[in-house]
Amino acid sequence: MVMKKGSIISLLLFLAAAYLLYAALYPDEQEPKEERAGKTIQLILRTSKGDYWQNVTMGAQAAVKEFGINLHVSAPTDEGDVAGQLQTAMQSLETKPDAIVLGANDDAAFEPFLKEAAKRHIPVIAIDSLLTSGETKSYIGMDNYLAGKEAVREMAGQLGGEGDVAMVTYTKGGINGKLREQGIRDAVAEFEGIRLVDSQPCSDEYSECQQTVSGMLDKQKVDGILSLNTETSIGAALELKRRQAGEKIKLIGFDSSPELLELLQENQLQLLIVQNPFSMGYLGVKQSLEALQGKQVSARVEMDMEFITEENMFWLKNQKLLFPIVQ
Repeated sequence: MVMKKGSIISLLLFLAAAYLLYAALYPDEQEPKEERAGKTIQLILRTSKGDYWQNVTMGAQAAVKEFGINLHVSAPTDEGDVAGQLQTAMQSLETKPDAIVLGANDDAAFEPFLKEAAKRHIPVIAIDSLLTSGETKSYIGMDNYLAGKEAVREMAGQLGGEGDVAMVTYTKGGINGKLREQGIRDAVAEFEGIRLVDSQPCSDEYSECQQTVSGMLDKQKVDGILSLNTETSIGAALELKRRQAGEKIKLIGFDSSPELLELLQENQLQLLIVQNPFSMGYLGVKQSLEALQGKQVSARVEMDMEFITEENMFWLKNQKLLFPIVQ
């Protein structure tokens, strides 16, 4: 019997949601039950919330099992809590980890941490967010500036090279958000027929993002919307759905979540630009171990950006990307 697309995605979303709920309710089960004799890696995330960072942790845990090491995970609950994340990072140095894998909320704020880690000869692998304020052994993530430019190129294709677009940014977007926004602005300048007519920020609440988009659409006519992360993309898609404008106004978003995939299937948005957080977590731990072993570590590991549409989201390689439980 052949399953329909809706049945497949419902099953995958259920399995993914079940795993993430289990991980949230029983976080201790994600850690090794007892300390191993091997190396200890400290994983510091931007936030403890959201599918994206749960998938990063899943990738890191896969490396733990493969290489027989210890992994400690820490993260603030609020992605915008730069001071809290920095304090956690500084405190982690006192536990004397062998290496640190860091997804930082801010670049400049982490300068003292990077200096102290270097002073203690603790290698730092940056994931997700590029750091320039101090020494890191490697950066693992996609080129967010290029991703912003690619979003405009894809939008231009959707609009036939002509149209007015709006951008929904994220108040807690940090380094990545700034790079994506700059990429979009620079790309708009290169496309004669594409005009950026509005840009508004919103928080990490879907409802607020939806209200922001509603205000933008009440103020002017737009042909397309570029939203820079999960929350802004969901908010924009929900507002287009409410207005029954999902096919009239083109929407290109960033990142992935069960809610976004359902909205993509409903054609409330046309494309998602995503990277592989599972691989990022795995490679972060792997690179840190190689650095400890004195091996040559690539200064930059570019994660491929994938363009997910309603048509290709069921391809096997994309199912593995969107649902790590399919690995």
